[in-house]
Amino acid sequence: MTADKNILRKHHQAAQTAMEQGRLREAHQHCLAILKLDQNHADAWFLCAVIAAHNGQVAKSVEILRKAISLDPQRAEYRAELGKQLVALGHAQKALQVAREALALAPTDLPTLNTLGTVLSHAGEHGEAVHCFQQAADRLEARSGNQSRPSATWEADLYFNLATSLNFAGRLAEAEQCYERAIALQPRYFKAHSALSQLRRQTADNNHLQRLQALQKGVNGPQEQLHVGHAIAKEKEDLGQYSKAMASLQWAKAAQAKSVAYRIEDDYLLFDALEALFDKSVFSRQVSGCDNPEPIFIVGMPRTGTTLVEQILASHSRVFAAGELQNFPLQVKRMTGTSSGDVLDQETLEQSLHLDMLQLGESYIASTRPRTGHTAWFIDKLPLNFMYLGLLRLALPQAKLICLRRDPMDTCLSNYRQLFAVNYKYYHYNYDLLDCGRYYQRFDRLMRHWGEVMPGAVHELHYEQLVAEPERVSRELLAFCELPWETQCLDFYSGKASVATPSATQVRQPIYNSSVDRWRRYGDAMQPLYDMLSSAGCYPQGAGPGP
Repeated sequence: MTADKNILRKHHQAAQTAMEQGRLREAHQHCLAILKLDQNHADAWFLCAVIAAHNGQVAKSVEILRKAISLDPQRAEYRAELGKQLVALGHAQKALQVAREALALAPTDLPTLNTLGTVLSHAGEHGEAVHCFQQAADRLEARSGNQSRPSATWEADLYFNLATSLNFAGRLAEAEQCYERAIALQPRYFKAHSALSQLRRQTADNNHLQRLQALQKGVNGPQEQLHVGHAIAKEKEDLGQYSKAMASLQWAKAAQAKSVAYRIEDDYLLFDALEALFDKSVFSRQVSGCDNPEPIFIVGMPRTGTTLVEQILASHSRVFAAGELQNFPLQVKRMTGTSSGDVLDQETLEQSLHLDMLQLGESYIASTRPRTGHTAWFIDKLPLNFMYLGLLRLALPQAKLICLRRDPMDTCLSNYRQLFAVNYKYYHYNYDLLDCGRYYQRFDRLMRHWGEVMPGAVHELHYEQLVAEPERVSRELLAFCELPWETQCLDFYSGKASVATPSATQVRQPIYNSSVDRWRRYGDAMQPLYDMLSSAGCYPQGAGPGP
């Protein structure tokens, strides 16, 4: 028995070390060895759950975590991790409940505070998230020299999380300090380097290029290359070095593009299915959806001004910004019961038309509670909901549908410049500039299709018009939403609300026009894209690249 305990302890220590160093397969093998000897080893189950989550098997992770909790109900760390994974599945309120149970069990436990902060952040509660992360950081700093400290990797993660929440909360100077702290602990913390470059405009006298270029020489793996390359591109662009910025972007994306093996044809199938399934006959039928008028959906290609419009509307006294909710896609997936691992695919689309639309609408509304319901309207700003506009019209006929449009060249460039979540396959088109153009063409065609089959249902708002005439366009926007005019809607940048999107920094300043025609600064590098969009009728002839 003693020998078995020693073996268990050695495997457990080895598994934890392998986890900290990112060797997940090795960690998993040690966990399996433990469970072969002891099926009731709660921490081995817990580590298996964390590994499953890292591998994208979130539902499996939740199942395993419940097993670990049943074996050791008093381990707060297990509940906190369960909350984290429930958020990933779209169960924000259940996640918050579980995470707060964890905090009650261990109110001073550093891993629990860190994980709870992550749960709160993903649930859109950024103020509370900052509080949790700050508590953990303060307790860490208060430890005396003879007290054990977590690994440098764990500490760096904590400061990165704190910095990210501070950024969302608009506390940019504090965020910068925390990102630097994470880098001091882990000099190759590539996500912190990338986030830091985005936090402010870089200048010739104050930038991170020397440090980033040193990292570039020893880049390790596609994701590190992606983050470091994007950071370099951002800083070179800030310095007006556009050709070098484009070269850095191309280098940044090369390895990741090869890794994901994206095929634009797979997205074409989705667009084809949407256009075929949602024809005029679908909307001529007698369908009873949910008459709740609260939701305002803001959709469009990413990086087209959706966050700006959200902040204008959210400045209204009767509107709450709920963020980029995954709730509607997840409700559709849950109710169709399709077996694929993708949230949206052809089978799910086909089955969605057989759903009870009243139930779908009501389930969506219920899933947003209690976060919503405190104001007359709330905003759901998930850009890719443009694919669900037909279903939204059927399930929530009183909801307001707003689509952002932006110059096609600027749209494609802005998508190409953006570092999206690497594990979110619906943005994989952005690893190639011409794929951005191909994707835009189908988006444009789909929006024209929605206009034909649901005339007048979607309010299209053009970013360039908003920038040129903010009051006129904002008044028209509020009128469409049946909201009375309030002057503070033009003073959105003064608000204290958290913003958890890539545009968090930009929308904390007045409307500016420096992003209009940005693509021209890149000169000849944009010619192939321009030719493609022009040939497809998406862009006027005779306005080619050039300053």
